[in-house]
Amino acid sequence: MIEDVPSPQPDAARTTAHRIVVNTFYRTVGDLGAKIASVALYVVMARRLGETQFGVFTFAISFATLVTTLGNFGQDRLLTREVARDTEQVHGYFANLFGLALAVSVPVLAVATWILTLTGTAATTRSVVILLGLAIIAELLANMCFAVFQSYERLGFIAIVLISQRLITAVVGVVALLHGANVTAIAAIYLGGAALSLVLSLLLLYGRVVRPRLQIQVRTWPRLMKAAIPIGIASVFSAIFFRVDTVMLAAFKSQAAVGLYGAAYRLLEATLFLSWSVGAAVYPVFARLNRATQPSVQDVYERSIKLVVALTLPIAVGTAVMAGHVLGLFYGSDYVPGHNALVLLAPTIALYPVVYISTHLLVSQNRERVLTYVFAVIMVENVLANLVLIPAFSLNGAALSTSISELLVTVAFVYYALRSTGRINWARTLFGPVVASATAGAVMYAARTNVWLGAGLGVLVYAGVLVGIERTVYPDELAFMRSIVRAGRGDGDVIPEV
Repeated sequence: MIEDVPSPQPDAARTTAHRIVVNTFYRTVGDLGAKIASVALYVVMARRLGETQFGVFTFAISFATLVTTLGNFGQDRLLTREVARDTEQVHGYFANLFGLALAVSVPVLAVATWILTLTGTAATTRSVVILLGLAIIAELLANMCFAVFQSYERLGFIAIVLISQRLITAVVGVVALLHGANVTAIAAIYLGGAALSLVLSLLLLYGRVVRPRLQIQVRTWPRLMKAAIPIGIASVFSAIFFRVDTVMLAAFKSQAAVGLYGAAYRLLEATLFLSWSVGAAVYPVFARLNRATQPSVQDVYERSIKLVVALTLPIAVGTAVMAGHVLGLFYGSDYVPGHNALVLLAPTIALYPVVYISTHLLVSQNRERVLTYVFAVIMVENVLANLVLIPAFSLNGAALSTSISELLVTVAFVYYALRSTGRINWARTLFGPVVASATAGAVMYAARTNVWLGAGLGVLVYAGVLVGIERTVYPDELAFMRSIVRAGRGDGDVIPEV
């Protein structure tokens, strides 16, 4: 029993668990399918384009993401939170936030491209930046539809859009690469896939979920922007935090170094869908809860942290112990020199999910200003760390800077999240995943020369140790998780009290 927090009523807990499990499943399927397709495209791209052209793509997508960040200035989170609390708000928010995002992002991309021209950036790089920038804008607009799907807890439609977009982009891109396509052609294909996702999102929104009124009221934009400013500024700082290392690496080192780092970073990014899946499911639930509700926001936060740690910590450990072999398997021997960077990035695989869930908790409880302050400080720290570490250690310095900053931001956001929820039981949350991951890591290290064998043994050992610990040390916790699974299938009886 968590101190000073009433136990959730069984029916309320069961209903909440059911929604979270079902929506986590839908988002996981969508993101997993999308990630598999994206990783396949990146692997073929890295092999066919070579380190230099792949470096151009890596730089362009990082630069375009940075300059178009204002296009999603926290609007999607604001939209989800407000519509989750009152579905009628969709008519006042959707069309105006959609138009606001478009009006902000397109001019910024144009100015950024002009600046690249003035600084003498190669024409190919500029073309790729423009194409990927337009693609990112299309994805930002599709995210507005995703925000409505999320608030209505209809995450299955997000899975449909993501898988359709990424699968078509990957298939067309791989075929084009095998027939000699260059980096500009691949960027154009990426743009086509993003445009498809936007059209499909709008069709699903208006055809299957809700028909928001298309009433653009420009006079409301300042108010909406003001409401989103704390989230938006935090998003800008967060985007800089995650992308500035690649941009700075390109400024100090060769495109080949950027390509090696990009290969390692893509593997890190391939794991983020696990965080997004859980976050997408729990965010609208967080928005309706507080300390006094049944279940309480404290209980849902604790279970969410345990879930994302249990999902990602073994992946982080496995990535660290088999880094070189993983890079060689996916990208070829030319990318094995990036193995130290991947080892240094591995902690972020497990830290990012905790940050992601904590920031969603804070926004849901109207404490989004905390995000601005924390990300501002960490952004400055990250830039300064990169200025020191990249010239000295190249891509390894960029990777080390990323993980140091991620650790700092994790500590900060967990601290502020706990101020909103109250204390959680850290032993119950972390003990099982940590011990099971350490044990699985030892097994994977012994079998590290064979990635598939090591990964398979690691999964079996991790699952066995985790279940054994939970059964022995926290039997009530294991019963609770089993009940959640049964609730998700619709055949559960009663979820035990916490």
